[in-house]
Order: sequence, then C-alpha cells, then structure tokens
Amino acid sequence: MRADQAAARGERYAPFIASRFVRARRQGFLSLISLLSALGFLVGVASLIVALSLMTGFQEDVVRRILGANAHLVVFPMNQSRTIEDPEAARAALAGVSGVVATEPVVQGFGGIVAPGGEIQWTSLAGIDPRLSRAVTDIGANVQEGTLDALSSAGPSGRPGIVIGREMASRLGVTVGDVVRVMVPRPKVSPWGVSVRTPTFEVVGVFSTGFHDYDLNWSFVPLATAQEIWGTGTGVHRLGVRIGSLADLHETQQAVSRALAAPAAGGGFFVSSIMEHNRPFFAALRLEKLLMFVAVGLIVIVAALGVVSTLVLTVTQKRREVGVLVALGATPAGVMRIFVLQGLSMGVLGTLLGALLGVGLSVVLDRFQLIRLDPGVYYLDHLPFTVRPADLAAIVGVAVLVALLATLYPAWRAARLDPVESLRHE
Repeated sequence: MRADQAAARGERYAPFIASRFVRARRQGFLSLISLLSALGFLVGVASLIVALSLMTGFQEDVVRRILGANAHLVVFPMNQSRTIEDPEAARAALAGVSGVVATEPVVQGFGGIVAPGGEIQWTSLAGIDPRLSRAVTDIGANVQEGTLDALSSAGPSGRPGIVIGREMASRLGVTVGDVVRVMVPRPKVSPWGVSVRTPTFEVVGVFSTGFHDYDLNWSFVPLATAQEIWGTGTGVHRLGVRIGSLADLHETQQAVSRALAAPAAGGGFFVSSIMEHNRPFFAALRLEKLLMFVAVGLIVIVAALGVVSTLVLTVTQKRREVGVLVALGATPAGVMRIFVLQGLSMGVLGTLLGALLGVGLSVVLDRFQLIRLDPGVYYLDHLPFTVRPADLAAIVGVAVLVALLATLYPAWRAARLDPVESLRHE
C-alpha cells in the first residue's frame, strides 16, 4: 500500500513538467508550431459549430414549414379508385384516439386555373373546410392577402372562392377580387358530346408558405364545391390528421389504424405519415449535415497533425531531460503521461476557445440576422443559426479525442527512450 502511495506521489511530476514544456520560452520554431496547433483546433471547432448551427437552423426552418403546411397523418381509402363515403364516422372514430389533435376531410384533384388574360397554370386543387383546416395545417395562418375563412361563403361576385399561392398569383397576374376559371379534366357527358368542366371562382386569398413548389402548385376551394366538381357526393378522397407530438408519430399512426379498423368507422383504410411522404428529402438533409461535419472536421485533423509534429520535435529536443527523469526514477508510464498532457493541453485549450468563438458567432449571426438573403430568390430573408447542445457536445468530444489520439505515438516514443543513450549523446 505504501509503495502504491509513493508511486502515486511520484507521478505528480507529470502535470508539472508538462506545463513547463508548454510554457517554456526560447523554443523558437517549436513554440510557433505549438501555437499553430492550438489555433488549428480553435479554427476547426469554431468552423464546425458555425457550419452545423447553420445546417441545423436551415433544416429546422424547412422541416417546420413542411410540417406546418401538411397534415401529420393522411387517411386514404384502401381502394384508391373509391372515396371515404362517411368521413364524419371516420372522424368520430379518431376523436377518441390519444395523440390526435384535429382532423379534416379533403377532396383532392387537379385543374388548370385560367386568368382573365388567358394565362393558364395547372394546380393541385384541394377542397377543404376552412374551419377544420385551420386546426390541421398552417395554410390559414400563411394567407397574406384576403382570408382562408372566405371559402365558407360566396365572394362579392356570388361565385365560390379560391385561395391560391403567391407564385401562382404572380404568374397569372391576379389578386384578391379577380375572377378566374378552372379547367377540370373530368369529362362531363352532354347531348353535344364530351366537354371539360370550367367552373368560375373568385380569388379570396393569396397564401405564402415560403416553398416555391407549394406556392406555385397548391390551391384551395370550398369542400362542397370540390365534392360537386368531382362527383364524390358526401364522400371525400382523404382525411388529414394533426397529432400532438411528432415524437409519438409512429405510435399514433398505429393507434389511428386500429381505430379506423373498427366497424363503426367503416373499415378499409390505410394511414401514411408525413415522414413517409418526405423520407428522401429528410434523408438528404441528414446526409448533407453529416458531409458538412466530415468536410469541415478535416481542419481538426490538420490541427492534430500539428500536435504530432510538436510532440515529436519536443521529444527530440528533450532527450537529455527525459534521460535525467528516467535516471531519477521516472517510469515509462510517467514519461508518456508528460507528453500526453502536453499535447492534450494544446488541443483542449484550442477546443474550448473554439467552442466559445463558434457559439458566440452563431448567436450573434442569428440574433442580429447579419447574413441577409433575397426573399425573391430564397424563401428565407436571412440565414438562421441554431446551436444544439448535442451537436456542441459531439464537436467538443471529437476534437478532444482527436487531440488525445495525436499524442499517443510521440508519447510512446518518449517512453521507450533509453536513458543511457540519451545521456551519452549529450
């Protein structure tokens, strides 16, 4: 026990000598390499934090917009050629499902919107109940001109209303109050042959989700009007479902499927989620963030090579000192610990300063919106930055681990030095 205590006391020289090596003056080129190594970790860690906070902020903003513009779960009839004949029975069955916040019936089709000047733009036309839709999606909150609630009643012209996206309104050259025709590619048999339905609508709202595809290709009309156009009667093509927590998406999806399988709900449904609809896109976002981490992380690897160079030169320069330490009773483990602590101190110092710099830059760039974008080209007016504690911990942990690994080989070489040879050459 006394021998162990003596050994433990003897090993206390390692931090002291390592600090002296780090703070030693008159080392010239060696001191410069040490400084550059610490700066390499500082720049690498700061760059990683800023890059990942940018990717995280961008992803969160994109995902928030996608989740807001779409229902979290969508219920379809098992036979795609049929409709949900009794949507109210299905909605009543879902009302008691834990996690379900709201539901809405939707009739979905395609048509071409024809402006008064003759311009035409094809669109995905959804028949909705604006009162129910507000609880399921954020489309109502994204209406910038007019209002989604105007779909509930005929416009001033006496025609049913239509809400279109900002990009479509710009292409067609229409605004709130204009009357447009909708060409529905559903043949209508008449005594004069087959024709295409062309109901007229009054533009009662213009929305902007921030997504070019949505704002160009989505349009909304009253549910009853859509049912009449596509001949679904009281039936609908699908049900949109909003849930309380996306963390429970899979469990809620299964609960919804079980509830709809009950005879009272009508049966014959299948349920898909927004994650399934956008799986390739979300996977691409995750891959992009990983590639960014690897690409910017190479700076840390370069800094680690600087640590290796510093320690190799230190071992070469301090051969005599190492020989004296071993002659005085220092163990190989103690010698190795000296150089590990020396290299690790450079990495840890650079990492901590880099973390402070990276977090500070991200907070300032996000709070003051210093990097502005053209909303006409990008759907964002500035670049968002979000620092996640998990990302910060991962970056700091990887940087410290790289610094530690960089010290092992030079420290091992120092521990293997023969004290007799080291002193003989001096």
